[in-house]
Amino acid sequence: MGLTEDKARELCDRILGLVRADSAEVWLSEGSEQHLRYANNDITSNSVSRRIDVGLSVSYGKRSASISTNQTGDEALRTMVEKVQTMARLAPEDPESMPPVEPATYADPINWSEATANAAPGDAIERVRPVIEQARAAGVDSAGYLQRLVYGMALANSRGLFVHQRSASVGFSLTARTGEGNGSGWASTQVTDIRDLDLAPVGERAIRKALASRNAVERAPGRTTVVLEASAVRDLISLLIWDLDRRSFDEGRSFLNGLVGEGKDPVGASLFGDRATLVSDPLAPEAPCATHSGGLPLNRTAWIEKGVLKTLEVGRFWAGEKKIPVQPGPGNVLMPGDGATLDELISQVDDGVLITRLWYLRQVQPQTLLYTGLTRDGTFAIRDGKVVGPVKNFRFNESPVNILRQIMASGIPERVLGSENDMPFHVPPLVVRDFNLSSVSEAS
Repeated sequence: MGLTEDKARELCDRILGLVRADSAEVWLSEGSEQHLRYANNDITSNSVSRRIDVGLSVSYGKRSASISTNQTGDEALRTMVEKVQTMARLAPEDPESMPPVEPATYADPINWSEATANAAPGDAIERVRPVIEQARAAGVDSAGYLQRLVYGMALANSRGLFVHQRSASVGFSLTARTGEGNGSGWASTQVTDIRDLDLAPVGERAIRKALASRNAVERAPGRTTVVLEASAVRDLISLLIWDLDRRSFDEGRSFLNGLVGEGKDPVGASLFGDRATLVSDPLAPEAPCATHSGGLPLNRTAWIEKGVLKTLEVGRFWAGEKKIPVQPGPGNVLMPGDGATLDELISQVDDGVLITRLWYLRQVQPQTLLYTGLTRDGTFAIRDGKVVGPVKNFRFNESPVNILRQIMASGIPERVLGSENDMPFHVPPLVVRDFNLSSVSEAS
């Protein structure tokens, strides 16, 4: 069920009561993780692990140290406190050291589900079994991964702060491949409440893509119009959202420095296309998250609105240096869409490529936020508004900045998984012009 509030408070009080340093901060996490994996249309493992993590940071003036353990006995906690206090006394002074966060008021999170917390390991097998049967009936090999996370987390410090919140989620992804290995498809979903988990459409989508992507032909690389499905959009947006940082810009290390003139502030400037809007909101039911970050309250925040940069993340130290408000980073990302179906988006493209997902994204040029990566698990040619057949995968070289500037249309937002991080995202598929498919990849 995750760490309860009473247990969290008692444990935090025990630890803080042992500390003799000038200040201290305790963070706790306890819960369970279920991992169900299957391959070749057979379940290979279905395990549930339970764990508790205890972290402690202490400071003497500007000297500080941190330690973590998975033990909660009295002797283990005393040893942990003594050890970290010794480490802190020996540490060099940190000129950017900050005192613990002051107590605050936090909204009640909505990312908890009793149904998800109470689900039995066997429930996952019963949910996955029909998807496996789908694959067998279609004559394809499938491999899937279901992850159920149930956690309670707490933060407390020597300034009187205490916050306890719980979270639950279930994510599922499926790769389907033809027996000859010449076709591959992928799909995913993620929910807070396991009762909302519908795996049949996920299996159907992956299987359909696998069968449709057999015997791909080579298409010439180059800049072209692409339809990016939601997972691809998720990964590209995630590359940008964490670079919206005030300190990096002020110190001349941000991609934003190249988008505005010297001495100009990027906030309030129209830097992205007018179809680009990115928001974070911990209470968005489509993809909720915790309502605090390190003790700092999280509220609905517009980062980009119709192409205009509205907000930059500001850390506590930099806020003090610049005498500006603190702004924590996002806990989730939401991107509104136009409401078009995927078929309707495809119908708008005269000549282009449909991309299911991206893989192995790596930064090439920090100054422009240029990344490279590969398409994967279903890449198709579009001609005269219709998918006309599979094409070989591509390597791409592109910046998420350009993606947001070149949006032609968007669809219905989805909560899907990606390959870059675990943050909840709710984003639509996009039609993007002039996407740089730089070379053909032989990987299938």
